[in-house]
Amino acid sequence: MMSGKISLKTIIILVILVLVGVLGVLGVNTVKTYFSSAAAGAEPTAVLATPNSDGKSAVVTWTTEKAVQAVVEYGTTPASLLLRSVESDSTTDHHVTLTPLKSGVNYYFRIRVGEDTPYDNNGIPYSFKTKDSSEVVVVQPTVAVVPTGSATSCVQNKDYNNDGVINSLDYLQCIRSNGVKPTVGASGCAGGVDYNGDGTINSLDMIKCLQKK
Repeated sequence: MMSGKISLKTIIILVILVLVGVLGVLGVNTVKTYFSSAAAGAEPTAVLATPNSDGKSAVVTWTTEKAVQAVVEYGTTPASLLLRSVESDSTTDHHVTLTPLKSGVNYYFRIRVGEDTPYDNNGIPYSFKTKDSSEVVVVQPTVAVVPTGSATSCVQNKDYNNDGVINSLDYLQCIRSNGVKPTVGASGCAGGVDYNGDGTINSLDMIKCLQKK
């Protein structure tokens, strides 16, 4: 073989290297195109977290243009989203329940579609605060039936009979102590009397009285 000329073997090796390089570039572009098309339409919109009144759970909702199956990653700090709640099916209208949670605590979360596509609030995790279950709503008791001619000095939130419970019996005790008696109708049953002994004066007491007649 003449000196200075490229051998056939060298040419074949160069051609193979060129083909491998071209195929590699095409393969990378194909993968990029695949993932970009997969992410298109999967971005969450209208993201909303609604804590439940029990303080132990919350519901995260959002929508997507195309049906996808997502995962909500959440935790008590933006840097530790270690808890996961996975959707069971692909959908465009997403509802994911996060539980169990601690009451009165700030939680942070992001939404992940696939393994490499996390979505958050422009680089900052979404957040919400659970309800405080220690908060107690006090409802003042009311009197179901007020006997005719009751004393105006009686109030509805005082334990007149000292039984530790404020109810209709306390109001009745007050008006009786002021000399006001319940009105007795033609049936012989008096209005304003707790005939069934349930601590509340209402229409069931009159029915109970009539049943005894």
